[in-house]
This record gives sequence, structure tokens and C-alpha cells, in this order.
Amino acid sequence: MFSLFKGHQLDLLRDKGTIFFVVVFPTLLVAILGTMLNSFDNPDTKIEPMKIAYFIEGDDVETTATVEAIISEFDDVEQVEFVAGSDRSTVEDQLLKGDLSSYVVFTHPFAIEIHDGTDHLQNRAAHSIFEGVARLHGALSVIRGAASKGAGLTGDASVPLGNARGSEVDEADVSSTQDVDVAPDESLSRVEEKTLGVSRSMIDYYAITMIVMVLFMGSLQSSASVLYADRKNGSLRRTLVSPHSRLSIYLQYTLCSVPYNLIQVGIVMIASSTLLGAHYAMTWQANLLLFVMLFSVGLAASAVSLIIGIVIRFNPVALTMLLAWPLLFLSGTFSKEIIIPGVSEYLPPSLIQQAAFDLTLFGQADKTIVVSLVSIAILVIATVLGVLLFNRKELTA
Repeated sequence: MFSLFKGHQLDLLRDKGTIFFVVVFPTLLVAILGTMLNSFDNPDTKIEPMKIAYFIEGDDVETTATVEAIISEFDDVEQVEFVAGSDRSTVEDQLLKGDLSSYVVFTHPFAIEIHDGTDHLQNRAAHSIFEGVARLHGALSVIRGAASKGAGLTGDASVPLGNARGSEVDEADVSSTQDVDVAPDESLSRVEEKTLGVSRSMIDYYAITMIVMVLFMGSLQSSASVLYADRKNGSLRRTLVSPHSRLSIYLQYTLCSVPYNLIQVGIVMIASSTLLGAHYAMTWQANLLLFVMLFSVGLAASAVSLIIGIVIRFNPVALTMLLAWPLLFLSGTFSKEIIIPGVSEYLPPSLIQQAAFDLTLFGQADKTIVVSLVSIAILVIATVLGVLLFNRKELTA
């Protein structure tokens, strides 16, 4: 039943040219391109100075003193300026106009609400700042609680840790935030020194973009090229007159892309990790989710590629490259300097990269799950459409 699928997998193993482009070329690409790019070790984007307004809700003396101490620590930081907010409506207007990067609200017991502005990078920076502040405050609360108990004092001296998350500003709802209070583990009697686990560099950025590049350059033409080769050498004609139904034949062509995409994603991830020391996500579960997303993207691209192979009768490489390269250039895959504001961030490669960065750098899986589900939906829709075209179209001429 799977004779066509098995035959193409054997061809994959026998063809030295295919092995080179599927296995050797991505490895060389990672080794050469990754080494060159990592030597620069400079970020592509500069975060502009941030102006952050803040409010203190309530009249708790301890909370006020804590916030003032936090704000004073940033007096010598040129990139960050804190200003006391006058009233919410004025600050929200300033936020919409871009006069403020964001604003925060400190509440008692110590928790932080972060209200995002219009700049995505500054929003990320603000969240990093205040999540660090919240965690530090939580650690100090644990130490103080332990000291109080050690001195024989009664009562709970710990203060909940505010781990606030925000969303990008929306004109209809400027204060769209989530405020999560997480109480520290009071069973801790001491503080152990812990590191962040990895030292991030630009190769972590390029490791993601290289996978996206290989997916769009490879998967977008893989299935179309297989169908074109079978049409050219007469294999497709012989297959169509075989006892197999066209549905079975088409599904086997679709399955042919599964090992190809597994190898593509796996080779780049392994090569960039072992040869260049690239880091992806912090946990194996997140890395597995990243792999699933990239693999599903590759399958979706291969399904679209197969439709291209049905529709056109010439070599598809030129057409698929004509589609892939502009998308990659305008999505910041090669350089973030080549972007069109309002357009580039919505292109498929850019959306995939944003989801991967959110997962690997910030541990946020929402976009990764969305991209995976959308890719699976595209795979299903493209497969159904492909079956209909494959059943109706004359393919052997």
C-alpha cells in the first residue's frame, strides 16, 4: 500500500545529491554561516530610552518606602526614567501617543501591574525589569520571614511576590493586564545562589532564523520537486495507471515530506547546539514544543509545495525561491534592518520567529501553540485542496 512512499525514501537514501542537500548542506550552513554571524555578537535592535510612569495605590507606609527605594536605584540609569503619575486618564493618553513607554501600578501587598505601551521591545524590557524587581522582593521577603521566625517572632512576615504580565496597549482597553500574586515558599530557611543557566549570545538568535530559512527554502519546494521529477522521468504516469487510487497516491506524496522535515529541523538544531553552542529553550518540554512547531510549519510548507507541483509543469525551484527569499528578507531573517513597519511583523517567517523567541527567551508558549495549530490547519486545508486538484487535473502531459 505504501510502495510509493517506501520507494521515495529509498531514493532519498541512495541519491548522494539529495543526501548532500538534506543533511550535509544544512550542517555546513550552520557551521560556516553561524560562525561568521556569531563573531559579530552584536544585537540587531537598539532599545530606545524608556520613560515609565508609576502609581502607588493605598497609603501603606512599607509599600511606599519599598517603591521609592526601587525607583531611586534607577536614578543613574540613563536608559530608564521614572516619573510619578498624576492621574490614570492623562497617563493613558500619553501612553497611546507614545510619550510614555509604559506605566506601572504598585499595590499592597506588594504586587505590580504593568500596562504596556506601543513599542514591543520596550514592553519586553519593562517586563524584564519588573519581573526581576518582583523576584528580588520575594527573595528578600523569604529571608525576612525566616529571620523573624528564627528570632521567635509571631506572624507571617512574608509578602506575596507580584509576577505581573501585561498585553500590548489597545485603544479600547488601555489597562489590559493580568496581575498574578505568587506567595514565596516559606519552607525555605536559606537562599541558595543560582545562575541563569546559560549565557545568551547572538547565535541563539541566528539558530532560530537559520531553521526558519532552511524550512522556507527546503520545505516550500521539496514536494513540488518530487512530483516534478516523477512527471519528468515517467514514474508519475506509471503510478497513475497502477491499482492504487489517486487519493492513496496523493497521501503517499504528502507522507514523503515527513522524514524530510524531521531531518531538516533536527539537523539544524543538533548542529547549531553541538558546533556553535547555541541554546534554545530552558527545559526539554519547551524544546519539544519548539520542535513540534517547526516540524508542523515544515509539513504545512510541504503541503503547499505539493499543490504548486500539481498546478505548474516546469521546475518549481525558481518559483518557490522567488516566493521564499523576499519573505525571509522582509521578515528580518537575515537582518532586522530590512523591514517594512506594519508589514514585516505579519509575514509568516516573522510570526514563526517571534513565537520561537517568546518560547526560548521568555518561556511563553502561547504564540508557539497558535503557530502550531495554524500550521496544522494549513496542512489539512492544503491536503484537501490538493486531493481535489490531483483527482481532477491531467498530470502526465
